[in-house]
Amino acid sequence: MEAVGDMRLLLDVTRLCQRGRRTTPSGIDRVEYAYFSHAMGQPAGLEPSFVVFQKLIAGMLRKERARELRQAIVEAWSLDRGSNEEASYVDLCAELERPLRLEARTPLRVAAPSSVTHWPGRVLFTPRDMLRARVRLDRHLGSVPRHPPIYLHTSHGRLDQGAIQRWLSSAKIAPVFFLHDVIPIDYPEFCRPGENERHLSRLRAISNHARLVLVNSQATAAAASAQMDAMGLRVPPFAIVPLGVEDCFRDRSALTPPRSTHPYAVVVGTIEPRKNLAFLLAIWRRLVEKHGTRTPRLVIIGRRGWENENVLDYFERSTLLAPFVVEASDISDTALASVMAGACTMIAPSLAEGFNLPIAEALALGCPVIASDLPVHREIAEGSARFVDPLDGPGWMHAIEQTFLTENDASSHAAPPYASLSWREHVERALGFIAENVAA
Repeated sequence: MEAVGDMRLLLDVTRLCQRGRRTTPSGIDRVEYAYFSHAMGQPAGLEPSFVVFQKLIAGMLRKERARELRQAIVEAWSLDRGSNEEASYVDLCAELERPLRLEARTPLRVAAPSSVTHWPGRVLFTPRDMLRARVRLDRHLGSVPRHPPIYLHTSHGRLDQGAIQRWLSSAKIAPVFFLHDVIPIDYPEFCRPGENERHLSRLRAISNHARLVLVNSQATAAAASAQMDAMGLRVPPFAIVPLGVEDCFRDRSALTPPRSTHPYAVVVGTIEPRKNLAFLLAIWRRLVEKHGTRTPRLVIIGRRGWENENVLDYFERSTLLAPFVVEASDISDTALASVMAGACTMIAPSLAEGFNLPIAEALALGCPVIASDLPVHREIAEGSARFVDPLDGPGWMHAIEQTFLTENDASSHAAPPYASLSWREHVERALGFIAENVAA
């Protein structure tokens, strides 16, 4: 890869303007923020500008608005706060540091406030911003010299909509897209109704306009290429850039893990069908029936998503599981890293993934991982995890029992050293691909 030279970059931050109201980011949110934060640092050779395409504003942001957006996200996502300053993490530690609550009728649920009252998204853009944004963008594009600027879109947001597709067709830009997965197309049963059609439209837009497609894994590249071939679409060049992990997952010394009185496993992700949590809870119920109080706790960290009634039924009705399950959401990265650092294993039973960032985070920390046997999980783990077919109940029982319920010392399960990318390394690698394949 070539080093990044003088590159004029138009970075799309539409998703961040919408998603920053959340108290914790999704994986795609993290990717867009990583590029935004890097570009805001004004690295040598990069001339960044920031664009947004919403109903009320479509065009280029003023620099001061971009700075306000970044600060709002830092505050909303608690990116500058340690775990000991976080009430929800303190509550979670208190639960894990006490004996099992055998009298519990429902699992303990620990969560930060569900909304961010100080998020300025509704007032971030003034009427003047809304009126001048498109003029500012057109003027910027009109002043571009011989080489058009790179338009970098790092989420799937609004690519299915006609307005941005028409702009992509007419603007003098070199479009680059980050494609995270094609799960809505390959597995529509795991997604909201209509998401399949929306993602097909996004894929057509990427095929029509992309000079380069960044992807998080070889598995995503293969799935996307297969879909484009099946649809008779142009297959643009792909560049594989594995996702980065936050620094707190790369340095255990700064963490304060719970001093647990009972061993626990952790599973991380939105509570939605493809995460396979109902299956995992059925396994945990069988473990309790077989091993009683020797069964480890299961700490589920993630926001409640969609079509999760079967999982919530376990939470609300299974008195047998209640003492052994803890649900937590909206905790900071440092808090999550601390929980992982104290866990005996991280479990990833997903049925489909484009990447799976918690696997990389856990392995970076040295936390052992048991994961469903998916090609992308093998790609991420690089031989450092234990794999089980996602529907093999006896196989999952055996893997969990081998981890927790044998007489072996827990240290014998420690994961081997794992080399992860930081987010800065991720962005720099991606920009290097762009410099080599698009900007040259």
